[in-house]
Amino acid sequence: MTQKLRGREAEERQIVRMLHTVAAGGSAVLHVEGGWGSGRTRLLREAADAAGRLGFTVLDADWSPGAEPGALVGPRASRGPVLVVLDDLHHADPAFAGSLRSLPWRLRDRPIAWVLSRRRHAGGPAADRLFSRPHPAGGRLDLRPLSAQAVGLLVADHSTGAAIGLPDLLRATGGNPLLTVELAQSVHGEAPDGIIDRPPYRVQACVRRCVTELSDACRRFLQVGAVLGVRFALGDVTKMLRRPAADLLTPVEEALAADILACDGDRLVFSQELFWRCVLASLPHPARTALEQEAAVEQLTLAAFDHVGTHRDAAHVEERPAIRLAGPVRQPSGWAELSDTERTVAHLVSQGLTNQQIASRVFRSPHTVNYHLRRIFQKLSIRSRVELARVTLLHYSAGRAPAEDVMDAAG
Repeated sequence: MTQKLRGREAEERQIVRMLHTVAAGGSAVLHVEGGWGSGRTRLLREAADAAGRLGFTVLDADWSPGAEPGALVGPRASRGPVLVVLDDLHHADPAFAGSLRSLPWRLRDRPIAWVLSRRRHAGGPAADRLFSRPHPAGGRLDLRPLSAQAVGLLVADHSTGAAIGLPDLLRATGGNPLLTVELAQSVHGEAPDGIIDRPPYRVQACVRRCVTELSDACRRFLQVGAVLGVRFALGDVTKMLRRPAADLLTPVEEALAADILACDGDRLVFSQELFWRCVLASLPHPARTALEQEAAVEQLTLAAFDHVGTHRDAAHVEERPAIRLAGPVRQPSGWAELSDTERTVAHLVSQGLTNQQIASRVFRSPHTVNYHLRRIFQKLSIRSRVELARVTLLHYSAGRAPAEDVMDAAG
């Protein structure tokens, strides 16, 4: 049985109103846009079902490059109302999009409802022109993340077990319908924290499909940003990529339009924690380790410049400071609360070791190491291994040797 569409009731009502307008003898064009996994295709299926119940001829057309949009309709409109559904128009040939821009106006005396859909702001200038032309009837739908209530209902619809830890699931999916369904179908009655930390294969595959549709520049930007943490500064990415901020405006806008990133003050944040974790998991381990170490050293160097700049003449500030600073450095907040075991784990993370490698060093299981990492993140109020590496390096740059903090590994 088909599951009920959740969280799009207002959009469904707008579609039904448009269909009634066309059934009475008018014409209409509805533009539908949304980010990745926003449920555009599912909403269009609901529109087709509603039109069928009202006696429409439904043309859920598979368009192809070079096709003539007029051929999609043919003589059908002379026999009664028609619904033409065209999805994923961000992939359309520019000539097709150009023809489609004028066709509804040429056929405005026929009872035709056009539903045109694309990923938000994607597809280039031809698609932008197509979606920028309003129609007196129909209007526009912009599919945003679902409400907490809608996500809860969606989880209940698709989960094979009890929806344990719903607030964590809401945080992890960010109201993304597709990600919510994929995660709910992966939860089999257990608490979600481990699933969120280690996304299931089907969730990772879902994110990979999204990422492959992005431009190469946007994909690289997201990979570097993910290494910096779920929340990161654009300036840090520019330093890692050795490119000016102006060169990254296009990939940033692409990620924002797709609802992958959102703005949080002067920083960017991944809209869904699960998406962020899946991007990290997709990186080859050597690349991820190298990027994490580079990011940690880069942030430590900036901190060192800030410190040295307050004690040297301007003529000497350009000299690259040593890692061990000459003066006192403020201890990272929360460091004193770490246990000996947690300090050991933090030090080994700063050296680029994986959880498995750390486990073999301290004679504990990877699961135990992961537990210690979560506690470290909570105590230091951080969210990523890069931040932990930076905090650890700052602590040791203040003059302490790692051996002074490291416990007896077997103890």
